[in-house]
Amino acid sequence: MNTTSKTKILPAACLVACLALAACGGSEPVAKPFKRSNYNRIVIGNSVEPGTLDPQKSGDLAAGAIIRQMMDGLVGTDGEGKTVPALAEKWESDGDKVWTFHLRDAKWSNGDPITADDFVYSLRRLADPETGAPYAGYLADGKVINAEEVLTGKAKPETLGIRALDKKTLQFTLSMPVPYFPDMLVQPWVYPVHKATVEKYGDKWTQPENYVVSGAYKLKEWRVNSHILLEKNPAYYDKASVSVPEVMFLPAPNEFNRYRAGEADVTYGIPSDQIKTADKEFPGQVRKTTLLCTFYLEPNNKAFPFDNPKVRRALNMLADRTIVTKVSGRGDVPAFQLTPPEMQGITQTAPDWKDWSKEKKTAEAMRLLNEAGFNESNPLTFEVLYSTNETSRKQITALQSIWKTAVPFIQPNLINQEWKTYLDTRQSGNFAIALAGWCSDYNEPSGMLNTFRSNSPNNRFFYHNPVFDQTLDATLAAGATPEERAKLYTEAEAMLQRDSVFIPLYHQVAVQLVKPDIEGFSTHDPLRNYTVKHWSIAPKK
Repeated sequence: MNTTSKTKILPAACLVACLALAACGGSEPVAKPFKRSNYNRIVIGNSVEPGTLDPQKSGDLAAGAIIRQMMDGLVGTDGEGKTVPALAEKWESDGDKVWTFHLRDAKWSNGDPITADDFVYSLRRLADPETGAPYAGYLADGKVINAEEVLTGKAKPETLGIRALDKKTLQFTLSMPVPYFPDMLVQPWVYPVHKATVEKYGDKWTQPENYVVSGAYKLKEWRVNSHILLEKNPAYYDKASVSVPEVMFLPAPNEFNRYRAGEADVTYGIPSDQIKTADKEFPGQVRKTTLLCTFYLEPNNKAFPFDNPKVRRALNMLADRTIVTKVSGRGDVPAFQLTPPEMQGITQTAPDWKDWSKEKKTAEAMRLLNEAGFNESNPLTFEVLYSTNETSRKQITALQSIWKTAVPFIQPNLINQEWKTYLDTRQSGNFAIALAGWCSDYNEPSGMLNTFRSNSPNNRFFYHNPVFDQTLDATLAAGATPEERAKLYTEAEAMLQRDSVFIPLYHQVAVQLVKPDIEGFSTHDPLRNYTVKHWSIAPKK
């Protein structure tokens, strides 16, 4: 049952000051010198329980982190985030429209050979509307022939432009040239699954006793809300390079305390009010990575009151990004557009009101809300959905205070939901506005902007603009230069701003704790697609 959080409103500046004082108060505990007791296992904080471990049905970061350890795709990424061979040894294209991948000799964990037919089955499964995949439209974004028609039920999955030329050769045929197509294939939902296992066990195929893997680790235990334990896969083609025998993932929100207690080696993050403490307590163990991620408020453009662009524009103007980023304490960068500044192939743009004074923004926001019919006698009331997370709670509470202080008749109520329920609520469209975020699936602007396409299953804004869709399509026109694509992407960003589709807040910086003897951990991958097979534990001294 959904419950509304009734939070006492503090002035925004006071709120930030109070949070800062809370972080500084009290004596800081001194950690004991680090001494490893288990050299056979790395324990990783993963923030929340994964929604699923089925690659085609996955879509959240928690699931992806685990699936990447157990499954390989055609390609993978290295510590710099660059695309490298995985199950495909090499590939080539004909005009960026026909892509052919050549598979290496590799086996499933049950001994069956991994073939091109496994990919054909899995990718058809991804696109099939009956699967209910969050990324069902991903192949359509990649312009695979008939993917759009399959997504809308106008064609069968068997008509997809994907075929096995032989057991070791897989070919994709696209409707338009996509020069970055191999980069799109690093994500778990395009990894192969073992057909016989899926068909035999149905939804239970992801249980440890049934799970057949293609990657470095097998699923040994899955105890909900406790841990997920993986063990080295002896059938993996590159098993000699896998150094760590076991990997454990914790869904615990208190991973910082577990790190302090020596029960975790790598955290998903650090509580915002503990970052300075962590830096002092664990010198050299705080790691920061600038990500291709943007967090924002996600208005349901079809639901009252956010079906009115004047309401969306007013709240966007009033959102003080400086306060929101201070609350997180990570060093996040205030955002006024979707694509992060580190993303290649686009020019930064900003809304016309970005540099207005606070007074001018407030006056304009008040005017817009009055025109939309809201005032002291008819206040703007709405519910803001957010997931169970301490940083999210602080950020959304700060925004609540910012809006209320600027315009007293703005009266947001906060709704907190556990992660899986939160995902389901957004998927169903049964919300007014949500605190959400998007991390690009590859380092190219379409990895962010495709989310706003009219047919995208990830378009929880319920935004439909044929001109926006056509602008993105034009980036894939034959002969389009990188400069021409960048100009079109910038136009698409400006369109989102003019339509006030969403409220960008910040581009994320990940802050983690990593034990000093973990080797191979990289802070240079903006996609954060780490694989433990590239890590090792320094030998015992």
